[in-house]
Amino acid sequence: MLLRFIPLIALFATASLAQAQAPSFIFFETEQAVERSQLKFIIEAVKNADASADVFHSDDMTILQVRHSGGLSEEGYRTAIQNAGIALRPGTRTPEQLGMNVVDPNRPPVYLATGNGPADEARYRADVEQWNAAHPDQVLSTTPVHAR
Repeated sequence: MLLRFIPLIALFATASLAQAQAPSFIFFETEQAVERSQLKFIIEAVKNADASADVFHSDDMTILQVRHSGGLSEEGYRTAIQNAGIALRPGTRTPEQLGMNVVDPNRPPVYLATGNGPADEARYRADVEQWNAAHPDQVLSTTPVHAR
């Protein structure tokens, strides 16, 4: 009788493990733009806390994005970044709260890494072209800073 449930239990365990391994994103907003020289220390601090985590930044260096697989809590990543000497605003942000998924005609576009590189680049390129058309005196490159 109990043997019937073994495949079901195995399926449930596999699904739970796969979901735990799926990458998640945490967005932190900094008090001031991060200096490029500080970025190495931020990455090192986060990697020391969770070797599988990756750190990305916005083009204006005010948003730090941590991609992780559940190795640490949000507070653990926050502590690691703050230990690298970076002041973070309280709480975490969603892309919508940061305005990253909305093209604001008064703010330059921000590259958002979602894990789908070609789609991210196409979206950024379209946003920059729209910005350049509306702001001919402030032309931006359609190539994201990290790809130059």
